[in-house]
Amino acid sequence: MPAITKIDAVNQCLAAINEYRITALDTGGTSIAADAERYVDDSTRYFCAQGFPCNTIRSKAYTPNASFEIDLGSSVLRVRSAGSDQYRNLVMRGTKVFDADKGQFSMGSAAVVYLDTAELLAFADLDPMLREQVAQHAAQRFGRRLVGSQMSDAFLSQELAITDAMQPRDPTFGSRPLFAQAASQPQQQQQ
Repeated sequence: MPAITKIDAVNQCLAAINEYRITALDTGGTSIAADAERYVDDSTRYFCAQGFPCNTIRSKAYTPNASFEIDLGSSVLRVRSAGSDQYRNLVMRGTKVFDADKGQFSMGSAAVVYLDTAELLAFADLDPMLREQVAQHAAQRFGRRLVGSQMSDAFLSQELAITDAMQPRDPTFGSRPLFAQAASQPQQQQQ
């Protein structure tokens, strides 16, 4: 079976609200299908920010500019210090690297800085199982916001939990399956 395509993911969103399938994307449009595509794009960004093997680059070298700052661009969603810089507390602020220990954007020199990065990928470039997970997440959110059916939401949550449990995460950013995180949260006792 071939991997899910972006149009398949949009159609999953439409199916969640009992809408007809489409045969072409309406990127940037105002139709219900265009709204569904935006949910797929949002879910793609959400999952890419968590860091998976397909979108995590380890110890990527960055050279600071003349101001000793590092601009990551719009494709990097998350960073962590790596390699010889792993002792530093480097984080993202906007699209730049910020030294949280020193409270500044300047890296202090032109020396290369090493970072683990989670990068935004196009839907088609995701791992096939991650595409499934993105599609299910988008369908759940889309259905939840447009229809709000508790029964439908429960079924979609169950499908997402199964896919989520099977998807390997890259340990770089300490990601655990979404539903494992929710299950490990302490439950409040009723009085």
